[in-house]
Amino acid sequence: MNRDTVWEAMAHLEPDLIEEADQQPRRRLSVGKVLVIAAAACLVLAAGVWAVESRFGFRILGVHSDGEDQYYELLAEGMTQFPISQFGETVQDYIQNGMPVLEEDPVASDGAGEGEVSGVTFDAPTFATWEEAAEFVGPDIPLAEENPVLAGGFHRDFSVYANSNSVDILTVYYVGTTTIHFYASATVEGGETYRTGAHFLGADDLTITRRETVTGSGTDVLLYITTGERSACDARFIQNGILYSFFITDGNMDLMEEILAAF
Repeated sequence: MNRDTVWEAMAHLEPDLIEEADQQPRRRLSVGKVLVIAAAACLVLAAGVWAVESRFGFRILGVHSDGEDQYYELLAEGMTQFPISQFGETVQDYIQNGMPVLEEDPVASDGAGEGEVSGVTFDAPTFATWEEAAEFVGPDIPLAEENPVLAGGFHRDFSVYANSNSVDILTVYYVGTTTIHFYASATVEGGETYRTGAHFLGADDLTITRRETVTGSGTDVLLYITTGERSACDARFIQNGILYSFFITDGNMDLMEEILAAF
């Protein structure tokens, strides 16, 4: 599983799994569990023969359909690579030594229960508020304040996931009847270019359309609108070197516009 597409992959799981999660807005969901579920349910985004276009700090690799699934992929080349010393002390340890592991799930290759590791559950720290999570990531990392539209609803705990290339804050917000998957990502100096996108399993009936807009403060935004049986909308933009992503599971564009206008 591509490390940078985990949250989008989770967002695009089958509707019954999303509905089950939506019925428990206060349940704590660790990033580790997201990683295991996503790795089991989704495929790695594959690079096809696509025309390359650059917009707003993203290199757009394109939208692809293999006849059953659809996916699109971006390289976020406009993100700032922050020195390790700029992150919080614990996050620095995660970057250099890896996050603590709670569980590894083996795949039986010989019928005896032995085999390669297929999933890892990390002991990802969680926080009740955006401010606490941002402080943990590092007071010198220029994360924006919590979006006021999202702050007006419910949310799960904010989870922080870190590796040698990036540090991410992730959560799920609930505004009215709409579910919004959110993450903010900072890249680490010397790391790989951040790769992001979304993969729709069994979604040959969907149409993915790219649009462009701006936030209320004038930051350029890439929007991906999916229409069909499972409509949705994604928004991605880079502000102060940080990547922000919003995925709305029911395609509520009015709410998406409110969120972006308040940013």
